[in-house]
Amino acid sequence: MNPSQLWASYQNGTCSISGSLLLGALSSVLALMASVFVLKPLVRAFSRKDIPKVLQARLRRTGFSLVVASVALGAYIACHAYWTPEVRARKLFFEVSELLLIFFSGYVFLEILLSFFGDFLPRVRDQAPLAPIIKDLVRALALICVALLGVKAAFPEVDIGAIMTTSAILSVVVGLALQESLSNIFSGIMLTIDRPYKAGDWIEIDGKEGKVLDSNWRSTRVLTRDDDIIYVPNSTMAKGNIVNLTDPTPEHLCKRKLGIEYVAPPNKVRNVLINVMSHVDGVLKDPPPDVHVVEYADSAILYELRFWIIEYDRRVKIESEIMRSIWYHLKRESISIPFPIRDVYLKKEKPAHHADDVIGLLKKVDFLQALKEAEISMLAEDLSHHLFGRGEAICKQGEPGSTFYIIKSGLIGVKVKKDDAEVEVARLQPGSYFGEMSLLAGDARSATCVALEDSELLCLDRETFGVLLQENPPVATAMSDILAARAQATQKRLSEERGTGLRRAPEEGSKRILEKIWTIFRTKK
Repeated sequence: MNPSQLWASYQNGTCSISGSLLLGALSSVLALMASVFVLKPLVRAFSRKDIPKVLQARLRRTGFSLVVASVALGAYIACHAYWTPEVRARKLFFEVSELLLIFFSGYVFLEILLSFFGDFLPRVRDQAPLAPIIKDLVRALALICVALLGVKAAFPEVDIGAIMTTSAILSVVVGLALQESLSNIFSGIMLTIDRPYKAGDWIEIDGKEGKVLDSNWRSTRVLTRDDDIIYVPNSTMAKGNIVNLTDPTPEHLCKRKLGIEYVAPPNKVRNVLINVMSHVDGVLKDPPPDVHVVEYADSAILYELRFWIIEYDRRVKIESEIMRSIWYHLKRESISIPFPIRDVYLKKEKPAHHADDVIGLLKKVDFLQALKEAEISMLAEDLSHHLFGRGEAICKQGEPGSTFYIIKSGLIGVKVKKDDAEVEVARLQPGSYFGEMSLLAGDARSATCVALEDSELLCLDRETFGVLLQENPPVATAMSDILAARAQATQKRLSEERGTGLRRAPEEGSKRILEKIWTIFRTKK
């Protein structure tokens, strides 16, 4: 029998039973081979970047549909070849096989289209794949249409309009009974359209933090840091306040508060904390970490650590490493983290006894060298210790002053005004001093002094010095001579540089300074 005769027999349903079974078996085998070697690998290729669990579920559904469609194809062809049109139109087996063939083959091709347009093509274009709930919605609507077409093709006498009317009535009944479930479904659709989060994002909702795994018709699965999965209903997600911690950019600002003892200078603490954060793996260099002073609490100064990370999965580990490293760095810098205590002072504390290094600094001051040991000790007892942070102005040019400073630690910049601008003319190291003319003669500040780094200064005020001069007035003469000689040396050096002569004799300068001292302290004798 040639092919044309075989085709005519197939169309008319006049094939023998053996020939019909052979055609059916051959069709099923060819369909299964096409399924194994073409269609199923195609679905796997288009969906290869899906979550493994989702990919395996899709392959199982596709494989089952391919097997059913192949068997239905064989049965359909065998019945078509054996029964005449009048006979097979009344055979339920033929009608069912046709319906199964249309439905399951339609499902397979629908999965291929969804995998290509919903997963493969968006990833090729560097776009987000189609949301699972949208794919489920398209799949459900398309399968309903395929099922109706299959029923119409397999059972021509069935009234599709009556079926749809009955379905509408049933839909109303089911909708009233499943209001909560429908609320979750429509909330899921709205969340998919709005896209406040996607799979892989870290979110916080109602105080719970976790990583989004996926969403379906009913709920969104969120994986917590304890490796627990929370199934959050879509209606709850739609009504709640969702904070996306990794969108629109993966960079995230982390904040931690830390209490440090009051005696530690804030600039020093800030430098230590920034240095720690800068060397922890996972903390971004740009934007750089920073530290803010946020509160003076009962037992500590509260600092807020601010740093940026890009790996939110590692946030807890990064914060733990920062806090661990801070303890060791603070220990090495002799900075403590205080206990929550409160000190209550019932009376004024007595000044601490002067140290030998303070007396040593006073002895290095030239105009104080005329003082006796007991007088130096008296001044040391009344010295006050002042801390100045980097960038703070200690005194400003032209302002009145009555204090004298000795630099114990740090670095001080001396600036003078020149052509409406401040120019730095000197830098003073520990052991240097300034402000003696304001203290003794009442002169206005001749320069602006600024702390170039955190500095500790010893301060001597006019009241303390007045007591000394009242007990030993001749000291004023010795001081005025020393100050006048220093001023004369300075003037001589400047005159030589400018090529001019001296304008005042040392004796005249000494007398003028002494008169100012007597005027200020009213101690002339």
